[in-house]
Amino acid sequence: MSRVYSAAMKEQTLDLNTIGQIIKNKLFAIIMVTLLVTIIAGILTSYMIVPKYKSTVAVFINDMRTTGTEGPTDQTINDINMYQKLVDTYSEIARSRTVAEDVILELELVLSVEKVQEMISSSAKGNTQFLNISITSSDSELSYVIANQMAVSLKKVSMELRGTDIVQILDPANYPVSPSSPNLKLNLVIGFVAGLLLSLFGVFVEEFLNQTIKDSTFIENDLSLPFLGSIPRVEGEEIY
Repeated sequence: MSRVYSAAMKEQTLDLNTIGQIIKNKLFAIIMVTLLVTIIAGILTSYMIVPKYKSTVAVFINDMRTTGTEGPTDQTINDINMYQKLVDTYSEIARSRTVAEDVILELELVLSVEKVQEMISSSAKGNTQFLNISITSSDSELSYVIANQMAVSLKKVSMELRGTDIVQILDPANYPVSPSSPNLKLNLVIGFVAGLLLSLFGVFVEEFLNQTIKDSTFIENDLSLPFLGSIPRVEGEEIY
């Protein structure tokens, strides 16, 4: 009997109806665990993670020595490739120690060069001559001030390197009103999904490890044994 029972339990598979029934029976636990993890994610985001503010300044890289000063000329593919390389080059220069030192000097910051460099991120805007320079800091005012100075310092360094200023400020830095991170809505969604998956995983692990017989159909269909009867559970009565 025990061998037949063990073999039947090992061969037992979960079909869609069984999965649905398991979820239905454990729905309250699934909901509670999902809500708990979501709430924890919201609390950690709101109270445990320091908010960061990002301010971005946009600059335009244009080598006037190539195009001339008499007006725009038709650009060749070589000119476009040169501009893209210039933008990539100035993206690296913007994160350089030289620019960071000039920012610290001009703003009289009590920050290390490494700390300022950690705040800087720069990226080309597609395959264009536009370059976005962003400053991320826990201080919104500081990120705004440094971002504006970054463009000025980059112009200064460009003049020293090339003998001409090819950096034009397109859009001054924006003052960050709200933090760029952490993203409360995104973290709540992540917490909800993680809680749901965790609760479902726990429910199915418990079901897999639970080797008790849950209904008469298992005895009749899986064990091929006659069902003789069951002892009803009376609410409020102790079972000895």
